[in-house]
Amino acid sequence: MKRQGSLQWFLIKKFIEILLVVGIVEYVITFFMNRFVLPLMFTYFFPEYEKNLTVTGSEIIVFIFAGLLILLLSSFGSLFPTPVREAITELLQRTQHGLSYLSQSVEKEVPILGLSERKSMLLFCVLFTMALVVLLPYILGALCFASITIREFREIQKERDAEQNEFNRKRNLMLSDIAHDLRTPMTTVNGYAKALADGMVTDPQKQQEYLETIQKKSARMNDLINLLFAYVKLDSEGFSLKRKEVDLCELLRENAALVYADAEEAGMEFDIEIPEEAIPVFADATQMSRVITNLLTNAMRHNPAGTHIGLYLCRRDERIYVMVADSGPFIPEELETHLFEPFAKGDASRKSGGGSGLGLSIAKRVVEMHGWKMLFLQQPQIQHYPCVERYAKAFIIEI
Repeated sequence: MKRQGSLQWFLIKKFIEILLVVGIVEYVITFFMNRFVLPLMFTYFFPEYEKNLTVTGSEIIVFIFAGLLILLLSSFGSLFPTPVREAITELLQRTQHGLSYLSQSVEKEVPILGLSERKSMLLFCVLFTMALVVLLPYILGALCFASITIREFREIQKERDAEQNEFNRKRNLMLSDIAHDLRTPMTTVNGYAKALADGMVTDPQKQQEYLETIQKKSARMNDLINLLFAYVKLDSEGFSLKRKEVDLCELLRENAALVYADAEEAGMEFDIEIPEEAIPVFADATQMSRVITNLLTNAMRHNPAGTHIGLYLCRRDERIYVMVADSGPFIPEELETHLFEPFAKGDASRKSGGGSGLGLSIAKRVVEMHGWKMLFLQQPQIQHYPCVERYAKAFIIEI
């Protein structure tokens, strides 16, 4: 999820922006208090101090909260026991004495304890209001940051819910398609087996045809179950690639040899261009063999006789490209979009050539687990790859 991946930096950026705004607002507030509020307050409550009193922002905050502490404790100190009251008195005197060091312009103690009850209550209201004003930017900044964070997490949750719903939809579709793909051959096998078992077919040639059909349908079901098992296995927690140094050229040649006879039997031309040199890669040879074999078999299965199928390996811009291309018909755009999804487009992909749609999903997953990329391109985009520019379409593994 892109949104979740960039959330950390987004929140850091927003935190810095809010911090800057709070700092600027706080500076304006302390400047206003320093120039106007403090002189007026000292003139009214402590006329013996100089009118040109100047303190810093932090000193203003210390003065406000120290003053509030003095006024609160002096008002309610009588409620405490005598030992505690004496300790509070000592604390108040020390705190009041400490206020004299706030600025060079304050040369004697600020006599907060000597104020009348009316002035003490009025000073408390003034200091409390000043405290609220000083803290307001921080409170608003915190609320703003909290609001942004909550909003982002809600958006992430919406994305997760949407992804989960889409996953459930695809899973249900996949289960439905698996049932469809298994039910058809199982019905045929059951019907033919029953006919043979009941002695309804007496012609030896017909019996042989029935047995061959049962064998083909059983093999089809077995292939589908194996593909499904491989697909599920790739996403299981215990699965991991067994990677080691492999000669990619030799691996491609071995897999090309496995399907060469099938390509000739299907009436297709097989073009192979693999360098003679060794090109080592760190890969799981078994899984990558499955990918290459699947792509070649897919090209043979979904194209008519006379199609040129190409297997190429080339280097460009310090990258390695493995390409399986063919000159067959183009794939419709609506199907191309879902090409790597399991049981892509439901029946459409399977009716075109009898495939399950799982093979390409497995191939792409294996390639991505290696940290590589897998693309599908058709003309004219394929022109960017000179090795296969004469073909109609190609699967490209970028290493």
